[in-house]
Amino acid sequence: MSKKKDILDAALKLFTENGERATSTKSIASEAETSEALIFRHFGTKEKLLEEIIRHGYQEAAKIICNYLNDENGLQYILKIVEVPRILVDSHPNFWKMQHKIIALNSLSQKYHDIFMKPCYEKLTVAFSKLQYENPTLEAELLLIYIDGMWKHFASQQLDSKTESALTKLLQQKYKDVN
Repeated sequence: MSKKKDILDAALKLFTENGERATSTKSIASEAETSEALIFRHFGTKEKLLEEIIRHGYQEAAKIICNYLNDENGLQYILKIVEVPRILVDSHPNFWKMQHKIIALNSLSQKYHDIFMKPCYEKLTVAFSKLQYENPTLEAELLLIYIDGMWKHFASQQLDSKTESALTKLLQQKYKDVN
């Protein structure tokens, strides 16, 4: 299992640095100090190796979100979900940097992300309905657009931590003030 983990770690590192398309199985094998044959034996193709990294990354993210948002509803759910982009990126920075780099060009990456976000959309719609927002589905969509943009900014390190914190607090305050 150690060599398989070495391959996954090496691939994540190289996909993060260079993107999936610019990373060869030869370079992954070199980084993992193994053979290309072992990569193909464990994963079959580079695409399946990438899928394993993405699947595992989203499984870890789902655990974090479930623990963090456990049993929250209504306004508390909304206030806490605003913090999720920072929590996720901090928990697994290389995975989210890789996702930021490949998501626009990789349909598999986008598919996993959409599946991951669907329960959040549903729960936000319910939360906004309970809070009697005029259009809860659009409110949920708007907040998820913000969240999607924020994890990308955090992953690409486009904002300093002080600004990130200020934006999170500002949005939380806006939702508190409405209620």
